[in-house]
Amino acid sequence: MDYKKNILCKVCGNSKPDDFVVKFERKDFKVAECKNCGFVFIPQFYREQIPYENYRDEEVLESVRRGNNYIKIRRHKLRLKLIKKYVKSGKLYDIGVGWGHFLYTAKLMGFEASGVEISELMHHYATNDLNLDVVHDNFFNLDLPADNWDVATMWDVLEHINEPDKAIEKVHSILKTGGYFVLQVPQIDSKVARKQKENWSMMSIEHINYFSKKSIKTLLEAKGFEVVKYKSSYELKLFLMFTLLPWLRRRKTKSKEKPVLTNSERQNFFNKVTKLPKFVVWLGLLLHDIVYNTLTMLNYGEEMIVVARRK
Repeated sequence: MDYKKNILCKVCGNSKPDDFVVKFERKDFKVAECKNCGFVFIPQFYREQIPYENYRDEEVLESVRRGNNYIKIRRHKLRLKLIKKYVKSGKLYDIGVGWGHFLYTAKLMGFEASGVEISELMHHYATNDLNLDVVHDNFFNLDLPADNWDVATMWDVLEHINEPDKAIEKVHSILKTGGYFVLQVPQIDSKVARKQKENWSMMSIEHINYFSKKSIKTLLEAKGFEVVKYKSSYELKLFLMFTLLPWLRRRKTKSKEKPVLTNSERQNFFNKVTKLPKFVVWLGLLLHDIVYNTLTMLNYGEEMIVVARRK
């Protein structure tokens, strides 16, 4: 199979087949690196059209409803604490709202918050359960007013998008001059990713873009942004669902193969771990914040938060 068929780097625009090499190889796909700019991605040849409109099912929705929202809000307060260093209040637009807990927390902390979500079930939960101002659509389809928002956010979204360059162009257009774009993506040059290589838990066919500090800066600067902050991030929820649970399942089954887990199984495991007495949860969250801040200070995490200002 020719993985270089129709290959195109979305950071520098390079399309010369000889300028790409295999960085990692998995059973069902290869991960390429552009020798011109260093961007790492799954080539267009392998990409499946994942139907994000049905990204989660009813079983996952019910699991989310049974979850501990306090824990989710506490997690997002750490993100908003960072944002408030640059923008105290104003209009915030979240692209890829998900279940909506970040946007809900942004409202609690004084922002005029709205956003867009392509998944029907996630949109239903965000608008009906959390009463948020969220449009059900594809971000690329929206005719949004230019120069209108103080902050735009993308949490674990850009790694899924076939055209990250066009997405960032659109974000630039909706922000006011001097406005901030805050995003989180898996970090391919993190210590965790460098150690785990092709076995990295963040590597999957759904994650088609793998940004390093260099490649995300190159792309953002090309689209009219100035990067003002990088922050390492290690998400406790993702660690529980995508690292600890698979490890426990392998131990239980005594299998070396990576277990196939549904989204509802992952969410139910998270609910089980966090369904503890309130004082235990409070102590756990206190410990989480200490560990999170320590890992950030040591630049140890498998994701990065990037803060960029529109020029």
